[in-house]
Amino acid sequence: MSSPADIVVIARRLLAEGRAAEALASVEHAAAQDDEAAFTAAKAEEALGRYAQARERLIALRSRLPRSTAPLEIQLGILHDKLGDKGLAIAAMEAAATLKPDLVAGHKNLVALLVAAGKLDEARAAMQRAVSANPYDATLWVSLSSLETQRGDADAAMAALGKAVLALPVDAATWREIAYAYSEYWKYPEADRALALASALDPGEPRIETHRAFVKQELGDTAGARAALQAAVKRSPEDLQASVAERLLLPQVYADAEDVARWRARYTQGLEDLERRIDTWLPRAAEVFDLNHNNFLLAYQGADDRELQRRYSAFLGSLVGRARPEWRERRPVTFSGQRRLRIGFVGSLFRDCTAGRYFERWVTSLDAGSFERYIYHASPIIDAVTRRIAESADHFVPLRVGPREIASRIDADQLDVLVQPEVGMNAITYVLAASRLAPVQCAGWGHPVTTGSETMDLFFTSGPMEPPDGESHYVERLVRLPGLGVNYSMPAPQPPVERSKLGLPEDRRLYACAQSVFKVHPDMDELLADVIARDPDGVLVFFQAMGRHATENLAARLQRAFAQRGIQPRGQLKFLPRMESGYFRRVLAAADVVLDTVHWSGGNTSIDAFAAGAPVVTLPGRFMRGRQTAGMLELMGMPELIAPSAEEYVRIAVEAAADRERNAALRHAIAERRAVLFDQRAPVDAFAQALLQAGSGRPA
Repeated sequence: MSSPADIVVIARRLLAEGRAAEALASVEHAAAQDDEAAFTAAKAEEALGRYAQARERLIALRSRLPRSTAPLEIQLGILHDKLGDKGLAIAAMEAAATLKPDLVAGHKNLVALLVAAGKLDEARAAMQRAVSANPYDATLWVSLSSLETQRGDADAAMAALGKAVLALPVDAATWREIAYAYSEYWKYPEADRALALASALDPGEPRIETHRAFVKQELGDTAGARAALQAAVKRSPEDLQASVAERLLLPQVYADAEDVARWRARYTQGLEDLERRIDTWLPRAAEVFDLNHNNFLLAYQGADDRELQRRYSAFLGSLVGRARPEWRERRPVTFSGQRRLRIGFVGSLFRDCTAGRYFERWVTSLDAGSFERYIYHASPIIDAVTRRIAESADHFVPLRVGPREIASRIDADQLDVLVQPEVGMNAITYVLAASRLAPVQCAGWGHPVTTGSETMDLFFTSGPMEPPDGESHYVERLVRLPGLGVNYSMPAPQPPVERSKLGLPEDRRLYACAQSVFKVHPDMDELLADVIARDPDGVLVFFQAMGRHATENLAARLQRAFAQRGIQPRGQLKFLPRMESGYFRRVLAAADVVLDTVHWSGGNTSIDAFAAGAPVVTLPGRFMRGRQTAGMLELMGMPELIAPSAEEYVRIAVEAAADRERNAALRHAIAERRAVLFDQRAPVDAFAQALLQAGSGRPA
């Protein structure tokens, strides 16, 4: 006859094989006398879905033991939770953590239950006890960091991540989680180091390598990103995330115009390959909800992206439709004006950032008597802007989860209208835009490029910024709002910074090209070289990218352009460090002229420049994204700063900088007229009216 220990071993093997009924039958007789057998029987009952019977077994087992055990309490807590007894579940997990403080599972289960119950402060206290008892467990520090993020304490989150790093985890998964957490806060150098360790421990693992490529791309290391993706594809050729990221990779900074064309051709070929191989991924289409790719950099190539955006969205839509067909079906309009319109806003912009400053009042200015506002906040950052938006909304939902979970929550809320003001800024926005989650779905100009999605109905834009043929650039129906299309708050005035504090010369003219480096298209190089050729005392002032590779690549390209013009280096290029917005405006105020970039002009940067009183010279492009500054200047009645040609761009810029009287007159005019850009109610009133019309099924 087998001993109870042998019976338990056999039963556990059966359980591992998914044969729960056989496991229960094999151990049932021994369970009456043997504690391990009783515990195993309860596990078998749970596997069979008989939670109440499993719980009864464990309660009976606990009553006959001289002292309960941590594993028993953990299992009991799990069953309490499954049966809906949240209080008992928490109590059981607290007992497990007390009985065996070094058992990590007890602490993690307890914290998960407290978080689910909305008891973040209690969860934090429990996790702090856990890390005190287990200071060298990196996974606990990562969990504490996540908790601090949910509580809105970024400093504490970073401190906990630092402790996770010092714990020196020996597994790739933990280093990957550390990297993810750093990435949420745009700490890409730290994320890159963590991912290098993860990759060394598990070379080619797709989740590691695709995120590593994303981070390296953010740092401007295109070669490193490509190598990481090639490693992932080599190990897992059919992995959706690795395949998409490898085929659609784009750099931040191009070597020249021919390089732009080469990368665009590569992207197009990669997209064709994905479309051709769609049947490879349809059987596991749900992987689309884990996709971490966006087309953000495509729009900075300066070409018409409508068709490429449409095709990429259709690719995503095919996968969404296979995984969740109900999320692709047209939804009937149910709003008739007899109740408040249920409107949802989703994105990571509800914080102090460019898009947050643009669109805060799209939310807060809507009439509470006409709109029931749902905010789905998909960012770890909670700041003053977040709190203002949360206080104004009827429902504020922080969602630090993936697009599947976000879509499920939006679906459950039965909205009339869903608004995504910034489709294209991250991967989540693309997948959500390819899904039908409300009868009416709208995009905004936070990323002023068509979403390409057939499930997006309207695109809200700024009328003065759109070209006459703007409708042809979108698959959505274009809604031109007055003014900037937003109600932007006037930034506080800031005095010019002393140039010497930044290492900038006092006796030379400063031309600030203050855009992100990926906005400086190679077509800009000749213009910049011409400015310096015409003004030998000029200095071009840029701002560093997040990663040194992108900055160095742009600097090298501009130096080549200068050399081709025969311009000898004499300190004409300066790259300033990144800085907060208030100090940034002080730097712009100290510049003689701000040079707008071609193809993608300044949006928030030009707003900051005008708020600082600095003249901005622009050369309007073909698309809205290249006409934002021109639209602002037209609103201010200052067409003299809008150049009709490249030659005029250079002439206007140099004359505005060199002629002190003209420069002063331009600054005076900006100070007198810039109010038309700020604190304007008309755009949000028009936005609200369009929403009510569209929500009721009438054309906006």
